[in-house]
Amino acid sequence: MSDTLKPATGLSRRTFLTTSAVAGLGLSLGFPAVHGAKAQNAGKVIYATWGGSWEAAIKKAWFEPFTKATGIEVVTAQDNNYGKFQSMVESGSVEWDVVETNPDFQYIGAEKGLLEPLDFSVIDKSKIMKGEGFVTEYSVPQVLWSRLMAYNTKALGDKVPMDYTAIFNDVAGFPGKRAFQSEPNSGAFEAALLAAGVAPDKLYPLDIDKALEKWTEIKDHISFYETNAQAQQYISDGQASLSIMPDGRAMAAIKDGSPVGIQYNQSIMTWSSMVVPKGAPNKANAMKFLAYTMTPEAQAAIANEYTYGPVVPDAFKFISPERAKILSGGPQQQGKFIMANEEWWAKNLEEATERLTEWRLS
Repeated sequence: MSDTLKPATGLSRRTFLTTSAVAGLGLSLGFPAVHGAKAQNAGKVIYATWGGSWEAAIKKAWFEPFTKATGIEVVTAQDNNYGKFQSMVESGSVEWDVVETNPDFQYIGAEKGLLEPLDFSVIDKSKIMKGEGFVTEYSVPQVLWSRLMAYNTKALGDKVPMDYTAIFNDVAGFPGKRAFQSEPNSGAFEAALLAAGVAPDKLYPLDIDKALEKWTEIKDHISFYETNAQAQQYISDGQASLSIMPDGRAMAAIKDGSPVGIQYNQSIMTWSSMVVPKGAPNKANAMKFLAYTMTPEAQAAIANEYTYGPVVPDAFKFISPERAKILSGGPQQQGKFIMANEEWWAKNLEEATERLTEWRLS
Protein backbone atom coordinates (compact mmCIF):
# COMPACT_ATOMS: atom_id res chain seq x y z
CA MET A 1 0.00 0.00 0.00
CA SER A 2 2.83 2.35 0.83
CA ASP A 3 3.56 3.54 -2.69
CA THR A 4 -0.12 3.92 -3.45
CA LEU A 5 -0.35 6.82 -1.04
CA LYS A 6 0.13 10.29 -2.39
CA PRO A 7 0.03 13.80 -0.99
CA ALA A 8 -2.89 16.11 -1.46
CA THR A 9 -2.44 19.58 -2.82
CA GLY A 10 -4.63 22.53 -3.60
CA LEU A 11 -6.58 22.76 -0.34
CA SER A 12 -9.72 24.83 -0.65
CA ARG A 13 -10.38 27.64 1.81
CA ARG A 14 -13.00 25.49 3.55
CA THR A 15 -10.61 22.56 3.72
CA PHE A 16 -7.88 24.82 5.06
CA LEU A 17 -10.18 26.11 7.76
CA THR A 18 -11.25 22.58 8.62
CA THR A 19 -7.66 21.36 8.76
CA SER A 20 -6.63 24.29 10.88
CA ALA A 21 -9.46 23.60 13.27
CA VAL A 22 -8.49 19.95 13.56
CA ALA A 23 -4.89 20.89 14.30
CA GLY A 24 -5.99 22.56 17.51
CA LEU A 25 -8.33 19.93 18.78
CA GLY A 26 -6.57 18.89 21.95
CA LEU A 27 -9.26 19.88 24.37
CA SER A 28 -12.24 19.00 22.19
CA LEU A 29 -10.92 15.47 21.65
CA GLY A 30 -10.75 14.86 25.36
CA PHE A 31 -6.98 14.89 25.56
CA PRO A 32 -5.87 17.45 28.12
CA ALA A 33 -3.31 19.93 26.86
CA VAL A 34 -0.01 19.67 28.74
CA HIS A 35 2.93 22.00 28.99
CA GLY A 36 6.49 22.30 30.23
CA ALA A 37 8.03 19.67 32.48
CA LYS A 38 4.86 17.58 32.55
CA ALA A 39 4.97 17.29 28.75
CA GLN A 40 8.58 16.16 28.89
CA ASN A 41 7.62 13.34 31.25
CA ALA A 42 4.67 12.09 29.25
CA GLY A 43 6.77 9.52 27.41
CA LYS A 44 6.70 8.53 23.80
CA VAL A 45 5.28 6.22 21.14
CA ILE A 46 7.48 4.52 18.54
CA TYR A 47 5.45 4.34 15.33
CA ALA A 48 6.65 2.04 12.53
CA THR A 49 5.54 3.43 9.17
CA TRP A 50 5.84 2.91 5.43
CA GLY A 51 7.56 6.29 5.33
CA GLY A 52 7.88 8.72 2.44
CA SER A 53 5.16 11.24 1.71
CA TRP A 54 2.73 9.18 3.81
CA GLU A 55 4.91 9.67 6.88
CA ALA A 56 4.99 13.42 6.22
CA ALA A 57 1.20 13.47 6.08
CA ILE A 58 0.59 11.55 9.30
CA LYS A 59 3.14 13.67 11.12
CA LYS A 60 1.12 16.74 10.27
CA ALA A 61 -2.34 15.20 10.67
CA TRP A 62 -1.78 12.97 13.71
CA PHE A 63 1.60 13.13 15.43
CA GLU A 64 1.95 16.87 15.96
CA PRO A 65 -1.58 17.51 17.29
CA PHE A 66 -1.46 14.35 19.43
CA THR A 67 1.79 15.46 21.04
CA LYS A 68 0.40 18.95 21.55
CA ALA A 69 -2.66 17.50 23.27
CA THR A 70 -0.96 14.87 25.42
CA GLY A 71 2.72 15.68 25.67
CA ILE A 72 3.47 12.19 24.33
CA GLU A 73 6.17 12.33 21.68
CA VAL A 74 5.69 10.22 18.53
CA VAL A 75 8.93 8.90 17.04
CA THR A 76 8.87 7.16 13.67
CA ALA A 77 10.70 3.99 12.65
CA GLN A 78 11.08 2.38 9.22
CA ASP A 79 11.27 -1.16 7.78
CA ASN A 80 7.92 -2.26 9.15
CA ASN A 81 8.11 -5.60 7.37
CA TYR A 82 6.61 -8.78 8.76
CA GLY A 83 9.95 -10.58 9.16
CA LYS A 84 11.41 -7.86 11.33
CA PHE A 85 8.18 -7.66 13.33
CA GLN A 86 8.26 -11.38 14.10
CA SER A 87 11.98 -11.37 14.90
CA MET A 88 11.55 -8.51 17.39
CA VAL A 89 8.73 -10.19 19.27
CA GLU A 90 10.27 -13.66 19.33
CA SER A 91 13.63 -12.31 20.56
CA GLY A 92 11.97 -10.20 23.25
CA SER A 93 13.57 -7.02 21.93
CA VAL A 94 10.54 -5.11 20.68
CA GLU A 95 11.31 -1.53 19.61
CA TRP A 96 7.95 -0.52 18.14
CA ASP A 97 4.70 0.47 19.87
CA VAL A 98 2.34 0.95 16.91
CA VAL A 99 2.82 -0.56 13.46
CA GLU A 100 0.88 0.13 10.27
CA THR A 101 0.31 -3.03 8.22
CA ASN A 102 -1.85 -4.48 5.51
CA PRO A 103 -4.96 -6.11 7.00
CA ASP A 104 -3.80 -9.68 6.39
CA PHE A 105 -1.28 -9.22 9.21
CA GLN A 106 -3.99 -8.60 11.79
CA TYR A 107 -4.82 -12.29 11.31
CA ILE A 108 -1.33 -13.64 10.59
CA GLY A 109 0.20 -11.77 13.53
CA ALA A 110 -2.57 -12.86 15.89
CA GLU A 111 -2.20 -16.49 14.87
CA LYS A 112 1.54 -16.35 15.52
CA GLY A 113 1.07 -14.69 18.92
CA LEU A 114 2.84 -11.50 17.85
CA LEU A 115 0.20 -8.94 18.81
CA GLU A 116 -1.07 -7.25 21.96
CA PRO A 117 -4.86 -7.19 22.44
CA LEU A 118 -6.09 -3.62 22.08
CA ASP A 119 -7.63 -1.89 25.07
CA PHE A 120 -11.09 -0.90 23.89
CA SER A 121 -11.81 0.74 27.23
CA VAL A 122 -9.37 3.39 25.96
CA ILE A 123 -10.06 3.16 22.22
CA ASP A 124 -13.62 4.06 21.23
CA LYS A 125 -14.51 1.71 18.37
CA SER A 126 -18.21 2.66 18.32
CA LYS A 127 -17.75 5.29 15.59
CA ILE A 128 -15.69 3.11 13.24
CA MET A 129 -17.54 2.04 10.10
CA LYS A 130 -18.98 -1.47 10.14
CA GLY A 131 -17.43 -4.23 8.06
CA GLU A 132 -16.22 -7.80 8.40
CA GLY A 133 -12.74 -7.86 9.89
CA PHE A 134 -12.57 -4.09 10.09
CA VAL A 135 -11.96 -4.14 13.83
CA THR A 136 -10.46 -7.15 15.57
CA GLU A 137 -9.25 -7.89 19.07
CA TYR A 138 -5.78 -6.88 17.84
CA SER A 139 -6.31 -4.17 15.26
CA VAL A 140 -8.11 -1.05 14.18
CA PRO A 141 -8.35 0.20 10.58
CA GLN A 142 -6.22 3.15 9.55
CA VAL A 143 -7.57 4.49 6.20
CA LEU A 144 -9.60 3.22 3.25
CA TRP A 145 -8.30 2.65 -0.25
CA SER A 146 -9.51 0.61 -3.17
CA ARG A 147 -8.57 -1.23 -6.32
CA LEU A 148 -10.65 -0.30 -9.32
CA MET A 149 -10.83 -0.16 -13.09
CA ALA A 150 -9.02 2.70 -14.79
CA TYR A 151 -8.96 3.23 -18.53
CA ASN A 152 -7.15 5.28 -21.13
CA THR A 153 -9.69 7.64 -22.66
CA LYS A 154 -7.54 8.28 -25.73
CA ALA A 155 -7.27 4.56 -26.49
CA LEU A 156 -10.97 3.87 -25.99
CA GLY A 157 -12.37 7.04 -27.51
CA ASP A 158 -15.90 7.70 -26.32
CA LYS A 159 -16.38 4.19 -24.93
CA VAL A 160 -16.74 4.00 -21.16
CA PRO A 161 -16.31 0.56 -19.51
CA MET A 162 -19.11 0.14 -17.00
CA ASP A 163 -17.93 -3.06 -15.30
CA TYR A 164 -15.34 -5.83 -15.57
CA THR A 165 -17.07 -7.48 -18.54
CA ALA A 166 -15.30 -4.82 -20.62
CA ILE A 167 -11.97 -6.30 -19.57
CA PHE A 168 -12.79 -10.01 -19.77
CA ASN A 169 -15.74 -10.41 -22.14
CA ASP A 170 -15.37 -7.72 -24.80
CA VAL A 171 -11.86 -7.46 -26.21
CA ALA A 172 -13.25 -6.41 -29.60
CA GLY A 173 -15.30 -3.58 -28.09
CA PHE A 174 -12.56 -2.47 -25.72
CA PRO A 175 -9.29 -3.27 -27.53
CA GLY A 176 -5.82 -3.01 -26.04
CA LYS A 177 -3.84 -4.53 -23.23
CA ARG A 178 -5.26 -5.17 -19.77
CA ALA A 179 -2.77 -4.34 -16.98
CA PHE A 180 -2.89 -6.53 -13.85
CA GLN A 181 -0.58 -6.54 -10.85
CA SER A 182 1.68 -9.58 -10.62
CA GLU A 183 0.36 -10.37 -7.12
CA PRO A 184 -2.93 -12.29 -6.81
CA ASN A 185 -4.49 -10.10 -4.11
CA SER A 186 -4.74 -7.13 -6.46
CA GLY A 187 -8.46 -7.28 -7.17
CA ALA A 188 -8.07 -9.02 -10.53
CA PHE A 189 -9.26 -12.41 -9.25
CA GLU A 190 -12.41 -10.79 -7.90
CA ALA A 191 -12.85 -8.87 -11.16
CA ALA A 192 -12.61 -12.07 -13.22
CA LEU A 193 -15.27 -13.78 -11.11
CA LEU A 194 -17.59 -10.79 -11.33
CA ALA A 195 -17.16 -10.80 -15.12
CA ALA A 196 -18.00 -14.53 -15.05
CA GLY A 197 -21.31 -13.75 -13.39
CA VAL A 198 -20.56 -14.40 -9.73
CA ALA A 199 -22.70 -12.16 -7.52
CA PRO A 200 -20.76 -9.65 -5.38
CA ASP A 201 -22.08 -11.17 -2.14
CA LYS A 202 -20.99 -14.65 -3.29
CA LEU A 203 -17.40 -13.78 -4.20
CA TYR A 204 -15.79 -15.29 -1.11
CA PRO A 205 -14.39 -17.86 -0.78
CA LEU A 206 -12.85 -17.07 -4.17
CA ASP A 207 -13.00 -19.84 -6.77
CA ILE A 208 -9.39 -19.64 -7.97
CA ASP A 209 -9.93 -22.20 -10.74
CA LYS A 210 -12.84 -20.24 -12.16
CA ALA A 211 -10.94 -16.96 -11.93
CA LEU A 212 -7.93 -18.35 -13.78
CA GLU A 213 -10.20 -19.85 -16.44
CA LYS A 214 -11.48 -16.35 -17.06
CA TRP A 215 -7.94 -15.01 -17.17
CA THR A 216 -7.06 -17.66 -19.76
CA GLU A 217 -9.70 -16.26 -22.15
CA ILE A 218 -7.69 -13.02 -22.41
CA LYS A 219 -4.19 -14.30 -21.64
CA ASP A 220 -2.66 -12.77 -24.78
CA HIS A 221 -4.06 -9.37 -23.82
CA ILE A 222 -2.70 -9.19 -20.25
CA SER A 223 0.33 -7.12 -19.26
CA PHE A 224 1.63 -7.49 -15.71
CA TYR A 225 2.98 -4.65 -13.61
CA GLU A 226 5.26 -5.11 -10.61
CA THR A 227 4.82 -1.73 -8.94
CA ASN A 228 1.97 0.75 -8.72
CA ALA A 229 4.18 3.32 -10.41
CA GLN A 230 4.29 0.99 -13.43
CA ALA A 231 0.51 0.68 -13.38
CA GLN A 232 0.19 4.45 -13.50
CA GLN A 233 2.66 4.63 -16.38
CA TYR A 234 0.95 1.88 -18.40
CA ILE A 235 -2.49 3.45 -18.19
CA SER A 236 -1.18 7.00 -18.67
CA ASP A 237 0.75 6.39 -21.88
CA GLY A 238 -1.69 3.88 -23.36
CA GLN A 239 0.49 0.77 -23.06
CA ALA A 240 -2.69 -0.60 -21.49
CA SER A 241 -6.17 0.60 -22.37
CA LEU A 242 -7.66 -0.89 -19.16
CA SER A 243 -6.17 -1.67 -15.78
CA ILE A 244 -7.13 -2.87 -12.33
CA MET A 245 -5.09 -0.65 -10.03
CA PRO A 246 -5.12 1.40 -6.80
CA ASP A 247 -7.43 4.40 -6.89
CA GLY A 248 -4.68 6.68 -5.62
CA ARG A 249 -2.51 5.94 -8.63
CA ALA A 250 -5.38 6.43 -11.05
CA MET A 251 -6.16 9.77 -9.41
CA ALA A 252 -2.49 10.73 -9.65
CA ALA A 253 -2.54 10.00 -13.40
CA ILE A 254 -5.59 12.22 -13.88
CA LYS A 255 -4.02 14.96 -11.80
CA ASP A 256 -0.93 14.80 -14.02
CA GLY A 257 -3.12 15.47 -17.05
CA SER A 258 -3.02 11.98 -18.50
CA PRO A 259 -6.03 10.76 -20.55
CA VAL A 260 -7.29 8.45 -17.81
CA GLY A 261 -10.79 7.72 -16.55
CA ILE A 262 -11.98 5.91 -13.43
CA GLN A 263 -14.87 3.49 -13.09
CA TYR A 264 -16.02 3.09 -9.48
CA ASN A 265 -18.52 0.32 -10.22
CA GLN A 266 -17.44 -2.94 -8.57
CA SER A 267 -14.34 -1.34 -7.03
CA ILE A 268 -12.72 -3.56 -4.40
CA MET A 269 -12.43 -1.62 -1.16
CA THR A 270 -9.80 -2.46 1.41
CA TRP A 271 -7.93 -0.72 4.18
CA SER A 272 -4.68 -0.51 6.11
CA SER A 273 -4.49 -1.56 9.75
CA MET A 274 -2.69 -0.52 12.91
CA VAL A 275 -1.51 -3.05 15.50
CA VAL A 276 0.56 -3.12 18.70
CA PRO A 277 3.42 -5.66 18.90
CA LYS A 278 3.42 -8.03 21.85
CA GLY A 279 5.79 -6.62 24.44
CA ALA A 280 5.62 -3.05 23.09
CA PRO A 281 7.71 -0.85 25.43
CA ASN A 282 5.13 1.96 25.58
CA LYS A 283 1.90 -0.01 25.35
CA ALA A 284 -0.25 2.37 27.40
CA ASN A 285 0.76 5.33 25.24
CA ALA A 286 0.13 3.24 22.12
CA MET A 287 -3.48 2.76 23.22
CA LYS A 288 -3.89 6.50 23.78
CA PHE A 289 -2.46 7.20 20.34
CA LEU A 290 -4.79 4.72 18.64
CA ALA A 291 -7.72 6.23 20.53
CA TYR A 292 -6.75 9.62 19.12
CA THR A 293 -6.55 8.36 15.53
CA MET A 294 -10.06 6.91 15.74
CA THR A 295 -11.71 10.27 16.46
CA PRO A 296 -13.68 11.88 13.62
CA GLU A 297 -11.46 14.94 13.80
CA ALA A 298 -8.21 13.01 13.45
CA GLN A 299 -9.66 10.93 10.62
CA ALA A 300 -10.68 14.13 8.85
CA ALA A 301 -7.20 15.55 9.31
CA ILE A 302 -5.51 12.68 7.47
CA ALA A 303 -8.19 12.67 4.76
CA ASN A 304 -7.40 16.33 4.15
CA GLU A 305 -3.73 15.44 3.70
CA TYR A 306 -4.14 12.32 1.54
CA THR A 307 -6.82 11.01 -0.86
CA TYR A 308 -7.39 7.83 1.14
CA GLY A 309 -10.69 7.78 2.97
CA PRO A 310 -11.62 7.97 6.64
CA VAL A 311 -12.71 4.84 8.51
CA VAL A 312 -14.92 6.91 10.82
CA PRO A 313 -17.94 8.19 8.85
CA ASP A 314 -18.43 11.20 11.14
CA ALA A 315 -15.13 12.53 9.79
CA PHE A 316 -17.00 13.76 6.72
CA LYS A 317 -18.50 16.48 8.93
CA PHE A 318 -15.04 18.08 8.85
CA ILE A 319 -14.25 17.48 5.16
CA SER A 320 -15.37 19.77 2.35
CA PRO A 321 -17.65 18.30 -0.36
CA GLU A 322 -14.97 19.06 -2.94
CA ARG A 323 -12.45 17.05 -0.98
CA ALA A 324 -14.84 14.22 -0.09
CA LYS A 325 -15.62 13.36 -3.69
CA ILE A 326 -12.02 12.39 -4.44
CA LEU A 327 -11.52 10.28 -1.30
CA SER A 328 -11.68 6.49 -1.18
CA GLY A 329 -15.11 5.63 0.17
CA GLY A 330 -16.42 9.10 -0.64
CA PRO A 331 -19.91 9.85 -1.99
CA GLN A 332 -18.85 9.06 -5.57
CA GLN A 333 -18.18 5.46 -4.51
CA GLN A 334 -21.16 4.78 -2.25
CA GLY A 335 -23.21 1.79 -3.36
CA LYS A 336 -20.60 0.84 -5.93
CA PHE A 337 -17.80 -0.88 -4.01
CA ILE A 338 -17.33 -4.40 -2.68
CA MET A 339 -15.42 -4.87 0.58
CA ALA A 340 -12.46 -7.24 0.23
CA ASN A 341 -12.43 -10.25 2.55
CA GLU A 342 -8.95 -9.81 3.95
CA GLU A 343 -9.30 -12.74 6.34
CA TRP A 344 -9.78 -15.03 3.33
CA TRP A 345 -6.71 -13.52 1.69
CA ALA A 346 -4.62 -13.96 4.85
CA LYS A 347 -5.45 -17.68 4.85
CA ASN A 348 -5.12 -18.27 1.11
CA LEU A 349 -2.49 -15.86 -0.20
CA GLU A 350 0.26 -18.48 -0.38
CA GLU A 351 -1.87 -20.92 -2.37
CA ALA A 352 -3.18 -18.18 -4.65
CA THR A 353 0.37 -17.00 -5.33
CA GLU A 354 1.48 -20.53 -6.25
CA ARG A 355 -1.52 -21.01 -8.53
CA LEU A 356 -0.90 -17.70 -10.30
CA THR A 357 2.78 -18.54 -10.80
CA GLU A 358 1.85 -21.92 -12.31
CA TRP A 359 -0.68 -20.23 -14.60
CA ARG A 360 1.84 -17.69 -15.87
CA LEU A 361 4.33 -20.47 -16.66
CA SER A 362 1.79 -22.66 -18.43
